[in-house]
Amino acid sequence: MILKLDLVLQQYIIPIINKPYPYLFYFKRNLGVAMAIGLLISMINWFALDIDQVNSQFILSKIQVCTLAGLSSFCSILFITELVPRLFFNPITREHWTVGKEFLLIVSLLFFIAVCNNIMAYIIEKEHHNTNLLLKFINASFYVVAVGSLPTFLIVWFNYTLILKQNLKEVSLFNEELQRRIDFTKNSEGDVVRIQTNNKTELIELDTDKFLFAKADGNYIDLYSKSTNGVACKPYRIGIQTLENALDKFPFIICTHRSYVVNIKNIKATAGNARNYRIIFNGVKEEVPVSRNKFQVFKEAFLSEKV
Repeated sequence: MILKLDLVLQQYIIPIINKPYPYLFYFKRNLGVAMAIGLLISMINWFALDIDQVNSQFILSKIQVCTLAGLSSFCSILFITELVPRLFFNPITREHWTVGKEFLLIVSLLFFIAVCNNIMAYIIEKEHHNTNLLLKFINASFYVVAVGSLPTFLIVWFNYTLILKQNLKEVSLFNEELQRRIDFTKNSEGDVVRIQTNNKTELIELDTDKFLFAKADGNYIDLYSKSTNGVACKPYRIGIQTLENALDKFPFIICTHRSYVVNIKNIKATAGNARNYRIIFNGVKEEVPVSRNKFQVFKEAFLSEKV
């Protein structure tokens, strides 16, 4: 039985929860969701609570209780979706967001809403019963989580499926256009850019026509360029951000990842989808990643008439 359960976890559950998922918790969206849910909870309480029950149990009127329930939910949502990520989620965590992380965050949100509303209800009660107060809060909160977990997972998975289909369609169309441009674009004469490195005796003379990409490696970069023997890779003591700034006047040289700067004119092919997009260059085994938050920038730059 244990072996079967472990097999199910390894083959089905773990692959699902580790699937990439877009991080969608941004302020405007969070604020809109918090306002909508807060209003919805206020309305549910308004229709669900009997006025005589409210008058006998709470020190506030029915409209005040309902408003407070909505406000409590509103603040809870902003706390979990705004404050917690700002304190504990770095850019790497957001970039590598998954179905499992999305599910856990929403379940945590349900739990926190339940806890806050239980505390609010206890504060405005006319009579306090201290017996098993903590147990009452825990039971009520876990009940909300238990009831909400399955619908939450189904919604997350349904949304993931829709996003995946949309991304695959978008990337498929983009790849077709990309391949057409790769096939018919002729390289023009490149500019030679001289960039001072952190080593005073070292100067990069970068031919933009031959430049493929640069990869960050600590305080150094590995710079890949076309050469008479194929592809040359040379390390330089310079930060990737400094290199990007020195080449910012060339619209076809862009940052596709925090560790990569690429020349999109020299791309051979691409692979993956919008959540796992990779660039392939002639003569280079390594595939260059395009991070999720850079995919749209990469797409717009490549399809730009300036390229």
